[in-house]
Amino acid sequence: MFKKKNNELEINNDIAMLVKDARLKKGLSARKLAELCDISHTEINNIERGIRVKPAILTLKGFEKYLDLPFEQTAKLVGYSDVTIEYGEENIIVSYEKYDKMREQYKTEFEHMQHFIEQKRHLGMDIEEYFSVIHKYLKEQENINEDVLNKAVAIEKFLKELQRKYEFITKEK
Repeated sequence: MFKKKNNELEINNDIAMLVKDARLKKGLSARKLAELCDISHTEINNIERGIRVKPAILTLKGFEKYLDLPFEQTAKLVGYSDVTIEYGEENIIVSYEKYDKMREQYKTEFEHMQHFIEQKRHLGMDIEEYFSVIHKYLKEQENINEDVLNKAVAIEKFLKELQRKYEFITKEK
């Protein structure tokens, strides 16, 4: 039993060194590799330090794609069965192609939404500017209904709050 743990440790160190060396040769940070493989950078660190005993099949497929580490060899190295390896070879590569395509679509949609929010923010600024002139005019009138003036104050407060929210959203990008 103790010997088996030593073998597991040796296997983990082999995959750990293999991944770290390949990542460094590609000039990737752990965070960038994690982003590409859609896993946490902590997971990459755990693999490279030999803590993660058996990385997920999809992670190994990511290493194949982004580090040029052959999936079949890394899967065997960490102990996956031949059946699992065959499944991964035949089916999972398509997932990454679909994933990359979806990721690009989401990126494009996100950029579109940022542009849309920015347009709305500018529209809100314009409305606030025009309404402040109207509000000033109403305050200067002698026989103005108090309810109308109160509504104008409420509208101006609403427009300022709306502008504050747009600014908050655009800062969170």
